Amino acid sequence: MITTLNFAANSLIGGLQLAETVKNSSLLVNIMLFVLIIASVISLAIIAAKFVQYRKAALETKKFVDIFWKNKDLEGVAAKAGMLVNSPVSSVFTAGYAEFKDTKESWEDKGIVIVGGKVDELAANVDRAMRRETHARIQLLENGLSFLATTATASPFIGLFGTVYGIMNAFQEIGKTGSATLGSIAPHLSDALVTTAFGLIAAIPASVAFNYFNAQLQKFENESVNIAADFLNQIKRSNV
Repeated sequence: MITTLNFAANSLIGGLQLAETVKNSSLLVNIMLFVLIIASVISLAIIAAKFVQYRKAALETKKFVDIFWKNKDLEGVAAKAGMLVNSPVSSVFTAGYAEFKDTKESWEDKGIVIVGGKVDELAANVDRAMRRETHARIQLLENGLSFLATTATASPFIGLFGTVYGIMNAFQEIGKTGSATLGSIAPHLSDALVTTAFGLIAAIPASVAFNYFNAQLQKFENESVNIAADFLNQIKRSNV
């Protein structure tokens, strides 16, 4: 109990000291801190929203992949895929199947026999539709990731700039006073360290999240490619 109280007291003291350091910092340092805090808050909001989006996409993609590989009835697969709206892979298949069905019915109504080269033409139409949908879904999933990448890349440099600025001020203070006492340079070194700390606080979560979402995105894209390839093979093998 005493240890917990001591930890809480030390944390409170540390927080007050940090607040005092920020309060006494120069205008330029405060501007940098404000930018880093805003970037960090926006990044955390994007991370939370993207985690929910990717989680739903992953769960529904798993369901769809199981349905697709276990059921060769394309119409039945398409019916079930329509209920998995959060899965990019399901949407890619749905777009391909819709193109397949519409083109096939249109040609049959015109009396066009779908054999030989027409099968390849039909498969090419389906392939284009699935590629378009893949790009659209990938772009939807990528929304916000560029901000995470920018935050992860730029925040440490903003913090580094604050570090350099604080050290420069410390040396200027030494030049004015002619002595390098702790009392004269400590405030400027605090400026340097606090911007570095805030830069890392903003950059680390953004970097980790960006890499995680990118890896998930690659999995979705690979699954889409696999599903599209098998679907096109079924069209060609069946000779429609």
